[in-house]
Amino acid sequence: MEVSRRLELPPVATYAALNLWNFTSTGSSFDCLEDLRALHTFTGTESESWFYLVSVAIECRGGRIIPTVLRALNAVQTRDFKVISDALKELTDCIVALGGLLDRMHERCDPLIFYHEIRPFLTGSKNAAGLPDGVYYDQGHGRGAWLQLRGGTNGQSSLIHLLDIVLGVKHASKGGVSAKADESNVREKTTFHEEVRSYMPGPHRRFLERVEEMDSIRDLALEPAATREQEAFREEFQKAAAELALFRNKHLALVARYIVVPSRQPRTVESRRAADALPRRSAEEPDTLKGTGGTTLLPFLKYSRDETLNAGILKKGAN
Repeated sequence: MEVSRRLELPPVATYAALNLWNFTSTGSSFDCLEDLRALHTFTGTESESWFYLVSVAIECRGGRIIPTVLRALNAVQTRDFKVISDALKELTDCIVALGGLLDRMHERCDPLIFYHEIRPFLTGSKNAAGLPDGVYYDQGHGRGAWLQLRGGTNGQSSLIHLLDIVLGVKHASKGGVSAKADESNVREKTTFHEEVRSYMPGPHRRFLERVEEMDSIRDLALEPAATREQEAFREEFQKAAAELALFRNKHLALVARYIVVPSRQPRTVESRRAADALPRRSAEEPDTLKGTGGTTLLPFLKYSRDETLNAGILKKGAN
């Protein structure tokens, strides 16, 4: 717990710990999957290592776009549509590349091994089967506390949060059973996307807060186009938002392949080591399956995808 305080993270396996700080490379570029190796895994399986490394490669490839999007945000104040348009084109290409890396998950990560053997270790203690009160953190000398913490999830990726900020994507869901029901209470409770900021490294959180204070590209895109240059900028914005929504669709497809389908299939001999030591759960309906971050998986991801699509709809001032 002292280490966690130093790292400004909760005492649980986070996305940063599992991915960002858990790899080595034999090459000079961290987005070449063949050169990467996970330092630590729970299961010792290639599937677990590959699962982490795909995210490492995505973070590396996506990190290169940060200076570009910052230039675009700075250009909003001067209304330099050419600079912003060029940046959005690069951003769209970057998101396409991220999707290509995500598509490689199937190469070395087996769905049954992931679901039955790896996933239980990533679940955390919030909304977790068999852990109604969470986990007791014993600090000795009669001190301790029950904590309910979210498990490691791609929702804790600072990169994906940055893309949302740049494109003006607003998320309302708290990750519950009904995303639409969540929306009505958004002012009273923290949304999932706001909550998981506390699971990011402190410098990442502060960077995202700073970017949120910058001028909005989407607000500029909502203005009616007065010139061809401005119209081209609005089109590039819509393309980037649509590509981010497509990326989230790819994530949904992965969830179907690695969680929904395996949840209906029996464990294989190779996928029993870790899972057999954990509470057994009865088969769940797809719409009630929980993600490792404790969200109701499919409704939450679909709602996040739709919120991304909505960001690209420029109703105000549309021609």
